[in-house]
Amino acid sequence: MKRADKKRIIFPLVIFCILGLVACAVKTPVKKVEDQDLKSSLVYENVVFRSFTAAPTVLSPDSAISDCLSAAMDYLTMKNLFRRVEKGTDKSFGEPTLFVDVTLTDLRIVSSSARFWGGVYSGRSHMKIIAKLMNDNGTLVAEQELFGAPNAYGAAQTLGSSDRNLPKNMGILLGDFILANVSKK
Repeated sequence: MKRADKKRIIFPLVIFCILGLVACAVKTPVKKVEDQDLKSSLVYENVVFRSFTAAPTVLSPDSAISDCLSAAMDYLTMKNLFRRVEKGTDKSFGEPTLFVDVTLTDLRIVSSSARFWGGVYSGRSHMKIIAKLMNDNGTLVAEQELFGAPNAYGAAQTLGSSDRNLPKNMGILLGDFILANVSKK
């Protein structure tokens, strides 16, 4: 094999390998908690999503915010651990309450048409939020930046379904973060 032929083979392989490395799915690791362990050591009886806002630099955040919020609330309600899982209130319930404030700091969701025509080369969708958990006294319980980015190759093969489901998946990640911080340590 001639040297020029080797270069023609090696160059596309190197490009393919680089694209493969940057296209991997990424999410913030959050400790999983078993429901039966959590029930006996629960500190808070209510979870209230007080605010969910977007940074001014985020374009068109409304549907992503509502999808993420409803997924997190549904996830926590499904666990059947809390008396109330509500949004948008500051009132005190008499029982220990955990207040959740979330800020959407970065959002990019690749459209289905871009995914169809560009495939992997359209790039990777991502969503970044900062979650603050406060108790009823106003004391900070926990704060963490949560990040999710689905695999661009997987999104290209499913024509963007993992791109469209990103806010819902981030809601589940937010729910896991809340569950990891509501029990006695």
